[in-house]
Amino acid sequence: MFSKILTLILLIAVVWYGYRYVARINARMEAKRKLDANEGGLPRPRPNAEEMIRCPACNVYVSATKATSCGRPDCPYR
Repeated sequence: MFSKILTLILLIAVVWYGYRYVARINARMEAKRKLDANEGGLPRPRPNAEEMIRCPACNVYVSATKATSCGRPDCPYR
């Protein structure tokens, strides 16, 4: 009698853990499929950003590579 109960418990445990294992594999495959479909498997491009510097004359931040004069006579970007 005891061996039948133990066998039943083992059978239930094997089925339960087998189901969880298969569900985990399916979730990973689905996540990979969504990633491939949404982004083509490529990482997203980073947004274009520029380094900014503060104008010592007017305290406004301007592009470090394309700084232009702010119109003040003491502006260093002419």
